[in-house]
Amino acid sequence: MDIQVAISQDFLTAIVRLPRAQQKKVNQFVSKFRNDPLASGINYEKINDAANSDMRSVRIDQAYRGIILKPKQGNVYILLWVDHHDEAYDWARRHQCKIHPKTGAIQLYPTDINESASEQNVEKKTDETSGEASPSYLFKSYEPAQLFELGLPEEFLDNVLKITSLEELGAICDSLPNEAYEALYFLADGIPYEEVLEDYRSNASEDFDTEDFAAALAREGSKRRFVVVDDEALEQMLDAPLEKWRVFLHPSQRKLVERDWNGPVRVLGGAGTGKTVAAIHRAKWLAAALDSSSHKKVLFTTFTKNLAADISEHLAQICSHTELSNIETINIDSWVHKFLKRNNYNYDIVYPGDSNPKRVNSWKRALDNKSPELDLSDHFYEEEWKLVVQEQSITEKSEYIRAKRNGRGTRLNRKERLLVWSVFEEYLLQLNHNRIKEMPDAMRDCIAIIDTKNIKPMYESVVVDEGQDMGSQAYELIRRIVPEGKNDIFIVGDGHQRIYRNKVILGRCGINIIGRSRKLRVNYRTTEETKQLAVSVLDNVPVDDLDSGQDSSKGYISLMHGETPEIIVTSSFSEEADAIVERIEQLEAAGAKLQDICIVARTKKYRDAIGTELIKSGIQVYEVMANGVDRRHHEGVRLATMHRVKGLEFQNVFIVGCSKSNVPLQNFKSQDPVELREHDMAERALLHVAMTRAMRSLTITCHGELTPIIS
Repeated sequence: MDIQVAISQDFLTAIVRLPRAQQKKVNQFVSKFRNDPLASGINYEKINDAANSDMRSVRIDQAYRGIILKPKQGNVYILLWVDHHDEAYDWARRHQCKIHPKTGAIQLYPTDINESASEQNVEKKTDETSGEASPSYLFKSYEPAQLFELGLPEEFLDNVLKITSLEELGAICDSLPNEAYEALYFLADGIPYEEVLEDYRSNASEDFDTEDFAAALAREGSKRRFVVVDDEALEQMLDAPLEKWRVFLHPSQRKLVERDWNGPVRVLGGAGTGKTVAAIHRAKWLAAALDSSSHKKVLFTTFTKNLAADISEHLAQICSHTELSNIETINIDSWVHKFLKRNNYNYDIVYPGDSNPKRVNSWKRALDNKSPELDLSDHFYEEEWKLVVQEQSITEKSEYIRAKRNGRGTRLNRKERLLVWSVFEEYLLQLNHNRIKEMPDAMRDCIAIIDTKNIKPMYESVVVDEGQDMGSQAYELIRRIVPEGKNDIFIVGDGHQRIYRNKVILGRCGINIIGRSRKLRVNYRTTEETKQLAVSVLDNVPVDDLDSGQDSSKGYISLMHGETPEIIVTSSFSEEADAIVERIEQLEAAGAKLQDICIVARTKKYRDAIGTELIKSGIQVYEVMANGVDRRHHEGVRLATMHRVKGLEFQNVFIVGCSKSNVPLQNFKSQDPVELREHDMAERALLHVAMTRAMRSLTITCHGELTPIIS
């Protein structure tokens, strides 16, 4: 019988905590163990009082031990934990590893549930009611058998049924198997039981064999915490054990990634829910499945250069050479530039509102045509051009007269539209005269070239990350470059993180999602405390789902807990800078690396001002560049704007200058209530994005009055 060796996620986490010398010894041991777990040099020792009688210890060196599960049935060995001798044995006494009979997943969890929060809560309720406690139990609508079906270990049923609040549930997060905690949280947050059951109970017709670990390792529920490794995967994991996302996918992610879809797929999810991870693994899966005779590739595209560069690095880490050669990774604007250059395009490409001299002069000349009959600001024309004319690809007066102006606060009758059009007509003439095109026009020209030259679709599949930031023209172009059908388009995004106001309805771009929309709910990046603050920034703000529907944050959960985000308000800029320096020094003293700290500001000016103060204090800094490529390989605290940090993540994040005068940015000239509401939404989304870059700690600073966005 073939021998199976598996590694738990906890084992990789344990390696990271060891001294570097012991890490090397563990790696050497694991490589040897993988080749032959029955080799004579491996010293198995029975742990008499272990929570599971199948647990054994193995010698790493004189002082350190590994904990291994060797089930009685089958040739299966599972590496669970590694630590100093006494701590390793103590861990084995306090942790259980077994197959849940209802989900069939292998579960690894502490044997003692944290009851202190529940007891304190009950005591508080008793005090408030003068000795008459009448708690309202969180799961009173469910039978014990129903919670057991979702993967809750039987020994925890009584304790969980006594929980009275989400806070109490959060307090025992670390005591429960991840999948059980997630299922309970979703129920408590209002997700229907049947929907949760579908996600966490893979086979509702029968119980599973709780002794067959070989079969259990192959199930989706087990793969989120355990992986059976071959030699190549083992080497990758031991080289960088923190990169656990390489091998451990949540079942909800794996269901999206490793399957054939009959058409376009849209995946929504809050910040940190692994949308980009799912997209990266999807690209790998598609690339591996490409027909060797096909000359087409998988296109992986996104909105910004730095995120595209980051994705390229991650793909290189998980893909084979062949898979990588089958994937083209490029942000959408760069793709447009390359395509037009190949087709001898003789226009320079500019962007709406940018500082290109030719574009600025063209716009100034256009505004000279403003009618004195209309009391409309320059800002009105800028917004009308971007949100109505460009968004609907309008090039003729007749089209503008008939155009829908949803979301525009200032009404225009037919006569007023004719007067407004004179400005846009002149702008179009000026752009053409100066041989320049704005990016949306350039995308339309790509489509025209494809249609005119009858160019066949160039890609087998397209994967889109940060889909909420792309406009209609981008999606219409994407629809042209990949044939309709199986596995054609895979889009991940989140309307809560839209910072560029490029709202889109996919169905109007020829991308029909019907029945193929999914949602990721588990946040892997931020702590629950940071997530709650970030979500509060968008409270009561309607968010779309990229296809004319509404999205919500219901059932959005983080499995990690940590410190409450720190908010520091000072009376002057110098005091704010001093507080930032002091906090950085505290993080350093606690073992944080400078490159794992990022200073995020709303503007470049504020970012640079804080950077200057850090340098004066002897703290090295490094600006996060547009391409993102070198950000991991330079020493120094990272400096970034809120826009630049999008798509990235850091252990410790500072959001600086977060005052009433800076956030939201006070440069919006319109008095139109609809435009003001849209501006406020974009600024809230930008702050939300910046907050959710933090993995371990979030610090918010300002001098003066704190922004009202943070309550």
